[in-house]
Amino acid sequence: MVRMGIASSIRSRLIDWGSYWLVDHGFIRTFWSNRYRVPGGLYRANQPSPGMVRWYKRRLGVRAILNLRGENDEYGFFRLEKRACAREGVELVNAKTWSRGLLSVEEFEHLKTVIETVETPALAHCKSGADRAGFFAVLWRHWRLGEPIESALSELHWRFGHFKSAKTGMLDHFFETYLRERKPNQTLIDWVQTDYDPAAIKASFSPKPWASWFVDDLLGRE
Repeated sequence: MVRMGIASSIRSRLIDWGSYWLVDHGFIRTFWSNRYRVPGGLYRANQPSPGMVRWYKRRLGVRAILNLRGENDEYGFFRLEKRACAREGVELVNAKTWSRGLLSVEEFEHLKTVIETVETPALAHCKSGADRAGFFAVLWRHWRLGEPIESALSELHWRFGHFKSAKTGMLDHFFETYLRERKPNQTLIDWVQTDYDPAAIKASFSPKPWASWFVDDLLGRE
């Protein structure tokens, strides 16, 4: 029974690693982390391997990892990350965000709480580190550091791999809609809780087909 348990555990780990390297394109991230430092003790990056979790803890002193892909034990990449964080004593905070969609009011409120309370240094990541990580970094600079949205929007930029003309430009469009429609002195969270209309925002956004093809089909972004 013990040998069967060990064999099952080894087989499970191999499946997880196979899923990480091949299905989740981990082989691309071997030499590219898309890591950047954000003011206020935050780093943004792509999906870390267990080895990178260890590196972030020991070299950068990271205390918390913010997984913007959501909690899902069905995926090998998540199981690897979950075990690595537990092994290294790093807090794993899960939050479901979207690269081409919009959050619910409750999801925004959860992100605000996370941003205001998480220990630093912290690392926020999605799959590529381009879109959802950029969206989170905008909110971080606004809610954690008090920066205006207008300047924080620099986190959504092509230099990080984010393309505004593709479907991922929905993230930019969300902030632009707020800046255009907000009432005098109306904060972002107040607007989200009272005037936010996801359906109307989606209907008013028109991505460029060529850009969406590049991001969705050629790059295979999540």
